[in-house]
Amino acid sequence: MGTDPVYKLWYRLEEPNEVFAGGYWVHTFDRLLPSEIYGEAHPEYYSFFNGKRHPGKASQWCLANDEVFEIVSQRLDSIFQANPGKNLISVSQNDGNYTNCQCPQCKAIDEKEGALSGSVIHFLNKLATRFPDKEFSTLAYLYTMNPPQHVKPLPNVNIMLCDIDCMREVGLTENKTGKEFVKALEGWSAISDNLFIWDYGINFDNYVAPFPNLHILKDNIKLFKKNNATMHFSQIASNRGGDFAELRTYLVSKLMWNPELDTDSLTQNFLEGYYGDAAPAIYKYIKLMEGALLGSGENLWIYDSPVTHKNGMLKPELMRRYNKLFDEAEASVADDSVLLTRVRRARLPIQYSELEIARTEQEKDLNDIVKKLDLFQERVTEYNIPILNERNNSPVEYCKLYRQRYLPQAATNKAANAKIMFLNQPGQRYIPVAEQALTDGLFGGSTFVESWIGWEGQDASFIIDLGSEKEINSIEADFLHQLGAWILLPTQVTYSVSTDNNTFTQLATKDIPEDRSPQVKFVGIKHEAASPVSARYIKVEITGTKTCPHWHYGVGHPCWFFLDEVTVL
Repeated sequence: MGTDPVYKLWYRLEEPNEVFAGGYWVHTFDRLLPSEIYGEAHPEYYSFFNGKRHPGKASQWCLANDEVFEIVSQRLDSIFQANPGKNLISVSQNDGNYTNCQCPQCKAIDEKEGALSGSVIHFLNKLATRFPDKEFSTLAYLYTMNPPQHVKPLPNVNIMLCDIDCMREVGLTENKTGKEFVKALEGWSAISDNLFIWDYGINFDNYVAPFPNLHILKDNIKLFKKNNATMHFSQIASNRGGDFAELRTYLVSKLMWNPELDTDSLTQNFLEGYYGDAAPAIYKYIKLMEGALLGSGENLWIYDSPVTHKNGMLKPELMRRYNKLFDEAEASVADDSVLLTRVRRARLPIQYSELEIARTEQEKDLNDIVKKLDLFQERVTEYNIPILNERNNSPVEYCKLYRQRYLPQAATNKAANAKIMFLNQPGQRYIPVAEQALTDGLFGGSTFVESWIGWEGQDASFIIDLGSEKEINSIEADFLHQLGAWILLPTQVTYSVSTDNNTFTQLATKDIPEDRSPQVKFVGIKHEAASPVSARYIKVEITGTKTCPHWHYGVGHPCWFFLDEVTVL
């Protein structure tokens, strides 16, 4: 709906590339001052922190550097000339947090302003003065969310304020993370009449998963209007197969123009028009899940997983009720192929959640899981559902991987439920489950909220006690690759064995090549012995990448590696 030209014209909706010159609309620093051109020769153009400059694709600028200002000004002039009629452009930080320049000059500005946005606004005001007939948009995002205390953005400086770190189960005025954003919003509103709000209503890690936040849309949009926002970008689950993608687009489109409209009436009106006789059952489903979320006390956030809610809004008794409502919905439109398709597409998040939750359970009905997996694969193929997450993993690939990764294999893991002795402790939040998670037979999913054990900015080593001497043919450790969460593969894994836990014999050292792919991956690092080895103890030593490299948007900061299962055959 959001890309249909008739729909967009009817609601007077615009997309960024229709407004911003040259398509420069967020995270533009590296496009305007490419590090591959300037980084090696002029590291002084880029952020200074942790004792050195960090030129790179994800680095920020040294905003106090006069040469940076001149080069960027010339580049902007060329872009405006190449895009006549478009007078708005974004000059905004690269994605990533706390990668701002902390050289003495930039730091002095930010300290005087009491916010890390200070140096950004000083820089943007200089551009706005040089090009008084143009408008410059910049991000108030992550480390720049809070407004400066003294300098005010010039009228032709547009502040794009983002509520990325806020939870979504209640409105922005009702939770701690939201209140921090509201304070920033009020601060920017007090010094600028040119505010652009970037609001998130999406689960980046699981597009095709329930995301019951429709009840907060109106209050949040009213909040933006109250604080004089003149532009609003709503990043919602509008991908095909996303949780009520069509309904979300409709509601946001209506509420943007009139936030006083009644959300419940709008919802029922849409459901009746889009789902026909199935509308009552689907409405009950929406309201039931909304209440279940609020009653569970669980947060809803933009990197959520169905597994997080398996004891809350997705617990078994509620899942049975949801499926019954969808059975009723399908039966009510069984004779209308168009409406039936719409209902079945709306059901996909529940079917996906069933699969995700099932893979985390020790006890399960494998025949039932295979049946559900077959149906899910059939439906996502039939309805051409393109992606599951922002990393472009496809649902068809997910189904294939599920069969390989989560359904039992013929071989038995000799390390199953083995004792783990850590020589380097994992991150604090993972310690309570660390001794079980590496040998419990449950492989982790694409998010790191379950099964995975993480280490940040360090190496790791641990010993597996098999309980008795066993014949070992292979050892494999399973790692998560998810760049969006600052989870990078380690650089090396070494396997050693012992019969007495004192003297270890090294079997193999495996070097792991760097992987810059944005897709979420599961990478097994395996050693296969030329001939069987007898041992009771296995030592696993892991060399972490430790620091995000220059091309990653966490450049210069500690990165994680995550491990779930160690398999010994």
